[in-house]
Amino acid sequence: MELKRINNFLVVFIILCSTSFYHFSVLGPVQKVAEFAGIGLIVALILFHIVYDDSKSIPRHFGGPIFLIILSIFTSMAMAIIFRNQSFGQTMMAQKALYFYLFYFLLHQLKVRPVDLEKIFMALGLFFVVLYLVQFILYPKIIFDAYIREARGTIRIYMAGGGYMTIAFFLTVQSFLRTTRIKSLVLVVIIFSIIVLNGGRQTMAIMSLMVVLFVLFDKKVKSKLFLVFLGTVGAFAIFLIFQGIFEALILQSQSDAGKGADYIRIRAANYYLTEFYKTPLAYITGNGAFLADSEYGKMIRQNALVYRFYLGDIGLIGNYIIYGVFFLIGVITINIRTLIIKIESQYIYIRYMFLAVIFSLLTSAAFSQPDYIVLFSCLFYIIDVSKSNLEQNLKTEEDIIKFK
Repeated sequence: MELKRINNFLVVFIILCSTSFYHFSVLGPVQKVAEFAGIGLIVALILFHIVYDDSKSIPRHFGGPIFLIILSIFTSMAMAIIFRNQSFGQTMMAQKALYFYLFYFLLHQLKVRPVDLEKIFMALGLFFVVLYLVQFILYPKIIFDAYIREARGTIRIYMAGGGYMTIAFFLTVQSFLRTTRIKSLVLVVIIFSIIVLNGGRQTMAIMSLMVVLFVLFDKKVKSKLFLVFLGTVGAFAIFLIFQGIFEALILQSQSDAGKGADYIRIRAANYYLTEFYKTPLAYITGNGAFLADSEYGKMIRQNALVYRFYLGDIGLIGNYIIYGVFFLIGVITINIRTLIIKIESQYIYIRYMFLAVIFSLLTSAAFSQPDYIVLFSCLFYIIDVSKSNLEQNLKTEEDIIKFK
């Protein structure tokens, strides 16, 4: 029991390190070293278990694609050093987020229970909601070193750790649809209200679509017609509450649609896929991660300030430009496996989480952000455990049949 608590504490601490403790301004230097503390702890614990733990581990279905992503660290690093004049140390610092993929292997050694991980998801997801509301209410006073701006009729706050709010949303959606508990419905409405409050058009659309798909295709959902009616009423109520935000979103969408090929994300992708490359080899290896203080990083920042060409805005394309084809293959393989590996029904929410991730791949760089990498690693591990449980149950059933 004590070991279980220690392992759960280690997981929470590493998660907090991956968010740099939510970038609280008052923490100052602490948040700057948090990611390195998390990475160092992961490496130390992996080495400790390799030496002292000889217990059997369950199969790792995501080990192969994660090794491809780790390979991309080295190939892209060479390009940054040779063709971008960025030093070895600078490049090591710039790509530190990807080191968190090692957390997936550590979870297999810690053998944390999926139910404990789900409790952590819910706690951190709701904690994020509280932090978001505090910053929203206190604005323009800034308490987080986060990207915050006024746009689309609201205050847009981009804080680390939002992925835990997302997975908490899918957990509560699954709970409500299968049990119709009022408590779960209240949590769903609260979390979705934060999504609306942030003014993310794509996020709202994807989340709404996932809920519809869940209602239509999940066999354990009860009273589908009632839920459709309730969802319609709820959607109308949310629209009335946040009407100003929705009107601003509609105007922005109409403006973006009218730009066609001149839409800024299309222009950014075209530039980075053509003019940006210094050698054809980089189409395979990637150009390398950039550190803000290096000459390479200053060039990237100049593109953002002058032309508004943000690599983060072009999602997986931006990741490919930095890390190359091995990273791309690894991410695509991961997403396919999350959808095709058989899992127990209580973990179906993970499928909808990754369906949402897939729909947002062209605009989200989640697979290169430390907080999302740690969250994804937890979900990969739960899939592995669930797959192993199914196989073990099938084997037990076969043994019973043979005995009879």
